[in-house]
Amino acid sequence: MPNQEIIDVLIAIDAETILQTYGTNNTPNAPVQVTATNLIYMITKQKDALSGNAGNELQIAAQTMDVIRWRETSLSMDAAYTGILYEFEATAGGDLISPPIPLVAEVQVPLPDPSNPTVPKTQKIESYFWNSTVLKPGDVTYHFKFIVCDRTGAIQGYFWWDPFIHITD
Repeated sequence: MPNQEIIDVLIAIDAETILQTYGTNNTPNAPVQVTATNLIYMITKQKDALSGNAGNELQIAAQTMDVIRWRETSLSMDAAYTGILYEFEATAGGDLISPPIPLVAEVQVPLPDPSNPTVPKTQKIESYFWNSTVLKPGDVTYHFKFIVCDRTGAIQGYFWWDPFIHITD
């Protein structure tokens, strides 16, 4: 069995179109399902994708003991809208992975320096992601619920969709 891998999944949401299509009249306990296939883009390394890379139904190939990390952003890279994952719900195969939990880590990130464009400066930020460990083979169907906020942090709506994980061994 190969070494434990970290499978990063980037979730980019088209927040503006989601709000225009599904509205804002919803609550955390009654989020609206995003059924349009062109509004959520899940991206991982090609070697970790079975199918659907850059689509809303990404199937990843994970192995027992691999770690899956989900991060989200908006297509505006959080400048106009922000997407925040707030709840994970396994609808099938939930015992195949550890319960995903949100984690915050303090990291240094490079930032362009207009006065010296060839040498970036760094800033310390809090990086947020959901983390889970693969426990055994099979298929996991899950819902991720997320909030859309505007650039002031005001909540615009609550939504969800249902991707899959295929665990190969």
